[in-house]
Amino acid sequence: MSVLESCRFTWARLGQVLLLSGSLALMGSPASHAAEPIAAAANGQLVALQENVNYRAVITDETPPKDGKILVQELFWYGCPHCFHLEPAIDAWRKTLPANVEFEPYALPLTPTWVPLTKAFYAAKLMGVLPQTHVQVFADLHVKNMRPVTKEQIADMYADLGVNRDQFLQMYDSFGVDNAVRQAQAVGQDAGVTGVPALLINGKYLVTGDMAGSNEAMLPIARALIAKITAEQKTVH
Repeated sequence: MSVLESCRFTWARLGQVLLLSGSLALMGSPASHAAEPIAAAANGQLVALQENVNYRAVITDETPPKDGKILVQELFWYGCPHCFHLEPAIDAWRKTLPANVEFEPYALPLTPTWVPLTKAFYAAKLMGVLPQTHVQVFADLHVKNMRPVTKEQIADMYADLGVNRDQFLQMYDSFGVDNAVRQAQAVGQDAGVTGVPALLINGKYLVTGDMAGSNEAMLPIARALIAKITAEQKTVH
């Protein structure tokens, strides 16, 4: 897969200033190692899972859901064109997931310049307006070619989508949003995420387009990992 098929970045460039910056940009995706194959059925097709080849085990502070639920997180950034182009496939795929799977988009601030739109995502999420804004923000940025940089410009974009501008700005600068961004930063760094889009399954398995061969190919691999975790849960119980 071309390096242009993911938005790339290097952690060394992030330093300790992630939560202090603001503007827009793009950039990454990780490398892979050799591994042992595991077979798992995914959406009617057999996928050979190979750790460190088409997925990687990671350690994060993400707590899996209780009651046997499995959490699938779509790691993305609004400014990433590859995330935008993958979104229709992601939307169709998530609707086919088993009942024991919880799916959520999860914005990652992989560079300081990604922070403003990441804060916007979590502001919308905490306000409860994400269902009405998520797809439209992608469209505003990649179809209408809007380029909001300041929080005021971002607030204007959300206001055009029917969100109360003053409430959005208040939430944007809230402790809740800052905390969500810090947590996302920690998850990305702990998992060694170097680019988006990517999928994180139950906080323990990472799939990237580079590992899968393409961004779309991440989906059956993630489905196989869901089957793997489900089988492991049945063994435990």
